[in-house]
Amino acid sequence: MSTVTYRKAEENDFPRIAGLLRTSVDDLLKKYGFIETSPFASQRLPPIPERGFPWFEMGLKEDPDGFWVAEVDGELAGVTLAWVRGSLWYLAHLFVSPEHQGLDIGTSLLAKALRHHKTEPITNRALVTFAYNPVSISLYARHGMYARDPLYLMECPKDQVELEKKDEKMKHEQLTESHAKPRTLSRIDEQCVGYPRQRNHAYLVGLPNVECHLFSAGGGPVGYAYVWKNGRIGPLAAVSHRIFKDMVKISLSIAVQQESPTVGMLVTGSNETLMQIALDQKMRIMDNYLFMSAKRFANFSNYILYHTGAML
Repeated sequence: MSTVTYRKAEENDFPRIAGLLRTSVDDLLKKYGFIETSPFASQRLPPIPERGFPWFEMGLKEDPDGFWVAEVDGELAGVTLAWVRGSLWYLAHLFVSPEHQGLDIGTSLLAKALRHHKTEPITNRALVTFAYNPVSISLYARHGMYARDPLYLMECPKDQVELEKKDEKMKHEQLTESHAKPRTLSRIDEQCVGYPRQRNHAYLVGLPNVECHLFSAGGGPVGYAYVWKNGRIGPLAAVSHRIFKDMVKISLSIAVQQESPTVGMLVTGSNETLMQIALDQKMRIMDNYLFMSAKRFANFSNYILYHTGAML
């Protein structure tokens, strides 16, 4: 019988972890028929680098107690990465390789990640998972995290985006790493979703393939939006729903200027404003997910989630 061992992740694990994530996702996409449309199929991703994994590096630095691997006879068999910001615990990754299913590795890794906390008591736990993965959905539900919202990764060719006249009262500036304002962005998060994420913003603003735009109106900051070179928008947060629609439309105008032939975003099913914007642009659903949490979030009507485990 195979022996499963568990330990904290280390930097030299990163290439193998990246390979395991791709193998696991490909297996799921093939099983449920999304391999031809999902942007996360390995055939649509760049080659795995030998070094340079900023997301894993941040996880190891900021949340090592939530970053675990499982091995079977010396072979990497599973990985989990959870992070804590304030009183929020968030599961970014939990994957078990296809050849090591059925050994309760996922349950054991989740149990270790759930014990990760910092100074504040945890008041909520959340994650995003594939909507067509009943095994994972059941696992999370048994641990008190329930399906709250459908999420649709939607996109369209950028040349079909219909841009509207900008609201002249709404201003925005692109932040650079040297002029980043993680505290300001984090304060917007607290107003919008209830949790600070200053370290996440410091990480995102430093990436070379994304622009962060800080929006202001009436002399003060009212929201932010990340726009990626692949044309995707998110995370995006607004302090009120009144300005959310204008921010999304301005972000679309920024997205069409990127080098990608498509634009897209992760659309929350309950956010009727966001869904209508996506449908008005004739965006197609490329993949679908579930947002799960122990408690409902205060306000998702002013927010666009990012499309990986890196952020809410």
